[in-house]
Amino acid sequence: MKKGFTDIEVSKLVKANWNYKTENKILTEKLTENFKRNGQVENIIVRELDTGFYEVVNGNHRLDVMSTLKIKQAHIFNLGKISEATAQRIAIETNETKFETDDFKVGKLLTSLAEEFSIKDLEKTMPYTNDQLKEMQELVNLDWEQINETTSLDDPDYNEKYISLNFHIPETTFKQWEKLNKKMEKIIGYKNQNKVFEFMITETNNIPIESIK
Repeated sequence: MKKGFTDIEVSKLVKANWNYKTENKILTEKLTENFKRNGQVENIIVRELDTGFYEVVNGNHRLDVMSTLKIKQAHIFNLGKISEATAQRIAIETNETKFETDDFKVGKLLTSLAEEFSIKDLEKTMPYTNDQLKEMQELVNLDWEQINETTSLDDPDYNEKYISLNFHIPETTFKQWEKLNKKMEKIIGYKNQNKVFEFMITETNNIPIESIK
């Protein structure tokens, strides 16, 4: 088979035993609903094996869903006869070269979609829970002008109270934070706490509350 896009029987595809993506029952259910609603809209990347079969480089979970739904034909991109190492590199490159999501913009889109589709319907195929969908909508509907209205620090009548936030993080995380802080200063030439603060918040959220003493 020539390298490039083509259609092939699903029975000719085999999963990669080195696939590093985790299993997730909820996401699998959502992916299944996606296939029921839209069919296969993303191609599966494969490489040719000497056995006559084609190993899935990117799309192992899609293959699972297609097999469950008894879909006979798959749209693939055939990489040809490449080594396993090359296949693994391509898997990481195509899976992990992702751009960050702007939650506010997604919230705006979801708010618009909610005019045509119910939250319950969106939840079936979207990678969000019902609560997350509602929270993103609420984020968009916040009165930001009111939130941003604040008395100037130069105003003699300014009496805003401040609240201190204490972060409980492991010592190893704090050392990573210090290292990141120094790197940021070295790269951009001055101290910028934005990414470092984001890192600390993320790490803090990942710590079970019951483990904090």
